[in-house]
Amino acid sequence: MGKRIFLSSDPGIDDMAAILFALADRDIDLIGIGAVAGNVSMQTALENARFTCALAVPSCKVACYEGSSGPLLREQIYGAHKALGLFRDHLVDLESSLPAVEAGVDNAENSAALAMAQAIRDAAAMGNPITFVVTGPMTDLALAMKLAGKRACLEGIENIVAMGGAFEALGNRAPYAEMNMLSDPHAARMVCESGIALTLFPLDATWTCRLTHRDLDQIAREAGLVGQVFARLFRASDRENPELYGGPGGPVHDLLPVVWLVAPELFLTRRSRISVATGPELAGHTSRVRKKICSDTSSNEGCTLPHCIAEEVNSDGIRALFLDHLKSLAQTGRRTKSNKHQSLTNREEDLQ
Repeated sequence: MGKRIFLSSDPGIDDMAAILFALADRDIDLIGIGAVAGNVSMQTALENARFTCALAVPSCKVACYEGSSGPLLREQIYGAHKALGLFRDHLVDLESSLPAVEAGVDNAENSAALAMAQAIRDAAAMGNPITFVVTGPMTDLALAMKLAGKRACLEGIENIVAMGGAFEALGNRAPYAEMNMLSDPHAARMVCESGIALTLFPLDATWTCRLTHRDLDQIAREAGLVGQVFARLFRASDRENPELYGGPGGPVHDLLPVVWLVAPELFLTRRSRISVATGPELAGHTSRVRKKICSDTSSNEGCTLPHCIAEEVNSDGIRALFLDHLKSLAQTGRRTKSNKHQSLTNREEDLQ
């Protein structure tokens, strides 16, 4: 059995990449997807999650749950790519080949937060903790942890792996804050202060991993219908900004946390303590105390700093692994195993 993960996301094209990768990897057991408002409205996020599952795996049975339609306390802020909307025929222009959305499974009787809380309690009871991957606002995870209770969370959650925050980099939705943190800073602060192991992938790292037109051409050419749909949607999202990113291509932020779960050697992470501002002037701003390069990618044992932050990524390795996974889905949903790549985590130089 692979690593059991519950994904909370707001698809979003890079969330789509994360879902496709998780569905394709043999070392990941995707037990549920919660759709939260962020890049798009909650209902659009839910439909996009269901569509992605149906596209990737015929008769996919991964449950997609209706998440929060807004943050805990503040007004809803949508992502810059909200206009992309639903992943539908008018964007991908492959109407005759697209799967029925009904192939995906949703569970209207259970909200995402309730389903996540139950998953935590079950994992604690079985002594088999799960990992939460959060690629949108942390609203549903914060609610789930409150519902499950501290003891169940400590026993039932192995790790929280999230895309969010910005440290040296400028924010992408405000000059001082990254979109996911800005959307619900109170939820993010609750999660960061929970005492649960957290590995964060901020803009500083994710901006360096981009897909170029050449990459998208290769994906469309070699990864079948899944690759064609993904490439067309990625182009439609118009993610390029060479002046900001320092080169061509658009970032695929939300893919990185899922890749790290199966290929941590592609990342250099550092032990830290993360703080999230909730005041009106700098809501969503993230700050950190850094200490040492992480030697253990899944545990905080023996270290007083509770978080890890990705600082460097092997972009070529991530792109190659993503293409391999998309190609495996094109072969009637066959799942693939991630091969080891050149390690960043074993380098000896001191980055302090």
